[in-house]
Amino acid sequence: MAPSVAEIPDTTSPAKEVSPVQKKNVVIIGGSCVAISSILTGKNILPSTHRIIVIERHSHFHYMFAFPRACVIQGWENELFVPYTKAFADAPDKGQVIQALATNITKTHVELDRAVEGFGNKVEYEYLIYGTGARHPEPANLNDHDTKESALKRLKENQEKIKKATKVLLIGGGAVGLELAVEIREHFPEKEVILVHSREQYMLSYKYSMHQEIVKLLTKFGVRQITGDRAIIPEGGFVDDFKMIKVTTKNGQEVECDLQILCTGMTPQSDLLAKLSPSSINPTNRLVKTKPTLQITDDEFPNIYTAGDVADLEDIKTGGAAWGQADLCMRNICKMIANPKIQAKDLGTHTPMAPQIMLYFGLAKGIAQLKIFRLFVITADFILKRFFSYNIMASRAWTWLGTPLSKETADL
Repeated sequence: MAPSVAEIPDTTSPAKEVSPVQKKNVVIIGGSCVAISSILTGKNILPSTHRIIVIERHSHFHYMFAFPRACVIQGWENELFVPYTKAFADAPDKGQVIQALATNITKTHVELDRAVEGFGNKVEYEYLIYGTGARHPEPANLNDHDTKESALKRLKENQEKIKKATKVLLIGGGAVGLELAVEIREHFPEKEVILVHSREQYMLSYKYSMHQEIVKLLTKFGVRQITGDRAIIPEGGFVDDFKMIKVTTKNGQEVECDLQILCTGMTPQSDLLAKLSPSSINPTNRLVKTKPTLQITDDEFPNIYTAGDVADLEDIKTGGAAWGQADLCMRNICKMIANPKIQAKDLGTHTPMAPQIMLYFGLAKGIAQLKIFRLFVITADFILKRFFSYNIMASRAWTWLGTPLSKETADL
């Protein structure tokens, strides 16, 4: 479930009602968990002098946590794309989501790739949260599909590929590769699945016992595992022609397969901010460097914050971590609005989120690392059953965005 929103001192008093034309903008670039958390917090605490404007290229929120399952099981994909249209239905004066691609950031405004009613080709901002996230290879990410129709078409194409293949090579043993491996074996037990992972240990940021449980479960499902090795990807990538080929690893192993799926790493989408503030980008990893307050490190822009997968923070890159970071960004912005001369020491500071995660292995299996009191506990099916759902709890995203999921709303 979404993290709860704690109460903070009222920053709206003695603000008076201001017409939308006069309101100043808190702009969020990117409509992922960073934006949703910011919206839910901001609707409660943002002064009436300001409104939230989310700039997002997609028409719908992509609930990518369930994409591995949706690549295998047909008939429910529409539930993973949630319309933004009612995100502010309960508080229309608090803001709106506009579908456009941010193409440039200046000191005063964000430029768009298209004209938007009420804004034209740019959106002015007083404060900005840079939450552009990171790109992942398909099918973990459908970043290039701007409409629900296009994204659904792509998911269904992936389903057909997996259905047609006989030997599937998954490259990368992170959360996506692990979950996809089991989904394929559970629903198509006649198919061979080979998982190649560059490290000796799965989920390296978590307890070793989690790795051990994952190995047991993959073995139980009959997934062939190659760890501590890398598949050699041909220049230009693999061709989806379903011809049986041999893929060689760096250690010299040969893997016969007729479908290859990349489940590797992420590429931070920091280029847009890099043009405005090159010094705020970590040259080693291309992540956005932040202060403890989650403002970017460039002192010229104390009004620009960052959160989520694009931020250079200790947190493991998860939706829960992004959610908490965005909440802090919005609370600090509200403090700055209430007191423009506020000192940095009076702003909230970021505390890294404890490394917790829940992995879904098919319809009835799961492994999680949870923090219970001061202990990190690795737990499995029995404790996790209450979190199981066929759509990986996608229904909650519909509630976050103001359109509860039903048969009537699923195709919106």
